[in-house]
Amino acid sequence: MNPLAEEDVDEMIEALELEPNAHVLDLGCGKAEILLRIVERFPDVRATGLDNSPAILAEARRQAESRVPEAKVVLLEQDVREYAPEPGSFDLVVSTGGVAFRGGVGGTLAVLAGFVASGGKLLFGEGYWREEPSAEYLVALGAAREELKDYEGTIQAAVEAGLDLKRAVTSSIEDWDAYEDAWARNGERYADAHEDEEGVDELREWIANGRARYRELGGRETLGFGLFLFER
Repeated sequence: MNPLAEEDVDEMIEALELEPNAHVLDLGCGKAEILLRIVERFPDVRATGLDNSPAILAEARRQAESRVPEAKVVLLEQDVREYAPEPGSFDLVVSTGGVAFRGGVGGTLAVLAGFVASGGKLLFGEGYWREEPSAEYLVALGAAREELKDYEGTIQAAVEAGLDLKRAVTSSIEDWDAYEDAWARNGERYADAHEDEEGVDELREWIANGRARYRELGGRETLGFGLFLFER
């Protein structure tokens, strides 16, 4: 559910070097793919994933039962914006694509850093501006310029939140192409198979807007995506 290359994610997980019984939190875990890969690599950790979509969490639970049935994995339906654990509760916090969590990239990093124990890590996946976005592109994206920063600005915001950069990878244009094409094709296949269902016309419009945003309004050149490993 992001444009990251599989091998980049796996290499970043290997670099986590988690100790047995480390407590891992994934905010907005989606289908929990990254969280489950972490548990598969470090089976003795305690893992908690939060998401507010019951349908997506149902798939995450099916995957967890199939892949890590004996592991300590808890998947909770909860709005991450309302989640407020004790400060420093987690050895690793994972957040991918959660810029709306608390006030854009800067605010989100500041909040997430507070969840991480001293010496713990934050695995942060988020978009960044490759180049200045046009007003037309921002309208199509439904975003404000201030929500994201450029690559260096993202790292600087983390430093200001008390985090040190340990490693980073970014999605290539080819990764983005594969991601954008895949979600659009999947949506179109669903729409074709559910022609008479309510909301299908709106789904087709959403997909068309996404294709135009990426290919015609500069999205391909404007928006990047990075996976950053920070330490507190």
